[in-house]
Amino acid sequence: MIVQKYGGIAMQDRPSRQLVIARIQKAISVHQKVLIVVSAMGRRGQYYATDTLLDLIPNSTNGVETDLLSACGELISASVLCAELKSKGILATILYGKSAGIITNEAYGNAQIEKVNTNTLITAFQNFNCIVVPGFQGVSEKTQTFTTLGRGGSDLTAVVYGHYLNAKVVEFYKNVPGVMTSDPFTNENVELIPFMTYEELQNKINEPVEIIQKRAAKFAALHKVPLHIRSLYEDREGTIVFH
Repeated sequence: MIVQKYGGIAMQDRPSRQLVIARIQKAISVHQKVLIVVSAMGRRGQYYATDTLLDLIPNSTNGVETDLLSACGELISASVLCAELKSKGILATILYGKSAGIITNEAYGNAQIEKVNTNTLITAFQNFNCIVVPGFQGVSEKTQTFTTLGRGGSDLTAVVYGHYLNAKVVEFYKNVPGVMTSDPFTNENVELIPFMTYEELQNKINEPVEIIQKRAAKFAALHKVPLHIRSLYEDREGTIVFH
């Protein structure tokens, strides 16, 4: 099985999600089982983006209310994608909250993962080819409330599942071909980096463009989780990250 992670741009509208579904269908045909981690739809200003939701309670400090509101964006994305997968005849289901198995402390806004319970996921894979999980969130064992894993936390969600489910690879689908020598949106003379080590990835993340969340990259390096960073929109090989 593999893990695929789709960000806000990939989830922002139906045409983009059709590309996502095509990628998922291809992954199922090759790997049989796929765990999908999704971010909230779009960016600030779009209806269901995390920052748009948080604008409903401006000037609020991190707490139960802000994390619950933040979590709604990914829950919406996961619900919509799962429904669309089912409409295509794909055996898909959605797991969230305690069923998704990510248990954290109570550091709202930037919670630390304390343990991961994959029992429900493993059981679900007996009946479904595809499981959709909202990224960026966990559940506090102490308070039984939603927590969030910091900005870009859906990346961490994907890598954590990759490790605990022993996935063959964790694929990140982006609006760029992969990890580039510099920012392709501000520089014309850029090249794709086809292979890089975890150390090289972490050094690259220290530059202004954070290709994946720092915590996710650090976790992947620590546990040697294979990563594949590639384009949603182009059929290119992208960047493979290895130890």
